[in-house]
Amino acid sequence: MALQKMTHPEFTEKLVELFDRQMDEPPSPWAVSEKLLEKITPSGEMKPFYGATTVIMLSRKDNEACLAVRDRLFGEHGDLLVALDPDTYHLTIHALSNVYNVANDNELIKRSIQDTEPKVEAEFRRIAERYQGRTIRMRALGVSTGGKDIIGLKFVPCSEEDSLLLTDLFERMEAVYPLGERYVPHVSLGYHQIREHSPEEVRGLYDTLRRINRELELTIELEVAELVYQHHYHMNDFRDVFAVKEFIRNG
Repeated sequence: MALQKMTHPEFTEKLVELFDRQMDEPPSPWAVSEKLLEKITPSGEMKPFYGATTVIMLSRKDNEACLAVRDRLFGEHGDLLVALDPDTYHLTIHALSNVYNVANDNELIKRSIQDTEPKVEAEFRRIAERYQGRTIRMRALGVSTGGKDIIGLKFVPCSEEDSLLLTDLFERMEAVYPLGERYVPHVSLGYHQIREHSPEEVRGLYDTLRRINRELELTIELEVAELVYQHHYHMNDFRDVFAVKEFIRNG
């Protein structure tokens, strides 16, 4: 079902179902995704990962709230995880050209980016015209992991209006660069280390996640003007190319 055809309750229900499934069914045996090998080394250092993406940057207040969750999690399980730079914290709208969906060839990725970039800019101009001054409120379901690569905060829109706006942004980028993937609003906090996780480590991690989530009350507010198109060179190196707010300002 296309996102734009889902009602707010339907969209929320699917996100809650996925979150609950991730929390109720830890991977067994634990297996790190081969894709993660493209992003980090076994020692936890960032590897070159060239591409483009569209994200909404967090306000300082919301960034600090997400960082507080990260600090609590890493304070107990930092030996299992690789942290992402808090300065990069964002909610992804739609990934674009990268190693995963083009090829492990920077020249091919560059050509794909050059082809896609004008289309993204055109959509950003339309978004600036239509949604000037608008925000999207998101409620945190909690911090979770599918066990393969990312650990992060999962979110659902707070209202029908928030759902419609968020899914419209996603569908616009999907039309520019179709991936056919499920959209799960999230803020990535880190990656799993590329090593075997013992059953005891996994059990301890999930116990901590459940404890954090029971106590977590977090709502963030995203400004559409902060939707940015970025190039990334590794997962702690995102560089803005243009943003919706520039087209609001420049007309």
